[in-house]
Amino acid sequence: MKIYIVSYKNEERLNRMRKRFEQVGMGEHVVITKEVHVNDDRLAGLSTREKYNKIDLRTWAIMLQHMDAIRSFYEGEDDHCIICEDDIHISKDFSKELGGVVKDFDDMKLDVLMLGYLFPYKISNSAHFLQIFTSEYGHTYHYYPDDIWGTQMYMISRSYAKFLLDRFTTEHAYDTIDTYPYSCDWIITKNGKRALIVPMLVVEEGVNLSGHYGQVDFHKRCFEVNYDANKYI
Repeated sequence: MKIYIVSYKNEERLNRMRKRFEQVGMGEHVVITKEVHVNDDRLAGLSTREKYNKIDLRTWAIMLQHMDAIRSFYEGEDDHCIICEDDIHISKDFSKELGGVVKDFDDMKLDVLMLGYLFPYKISNSAHFLQIFTSEYGHTYHYYPDDIWGTQMYMISRSYAKFLLDRFTTEHAYDTIDTYPYSCDWIITKNGKRALIVPMLVVEEGVNLSGHYGQVDFHKRCFEVNYDANKYI
């Protein structure tokens, strides 16, 4: 399957990701998704609308870049795709683990699987993270609630791709702008039959550039809890 990388004006990060995927033998599967800018026609076309000033242009542009990757996947022939961001450490056994993960995904009949996410604690079976599947390949899979964030890396099915493309257009986003954000975290990972994997296949590098103390500290703690230099590159 193809692995779509979402990145924006950061060649250093992209080169780092290319090298990591090459190290795990997946370099030829990588597709760099075309950047979406805040003056994209799909956004500019809404500029005369009454609620245009409520649009978070940066967040919408990121969402559209993810949606472009999803469209590219859906217009191809693969049964699954992986979409990821450009600041993640990858499991050293990624290429060996992936086949089993795909089989588990199909056995569970999932729509979306979070292969990486933000959580500053170890996940175990609980009411909050109900374990729904134990893999013969060494992973467990858990339901997750709406307050789990992160689109570091996720896998989706063709049918789920169609659902996302058909429903979550910019027109739909504009019509529902007062209800919920047009954002990957709020849409792509929060619909359909979903699960997260333990342990993660990827871990975010943990460097948040927002300048917001809470966000910087949260991302740092998520990294410290989940990263293992012996497991990830």
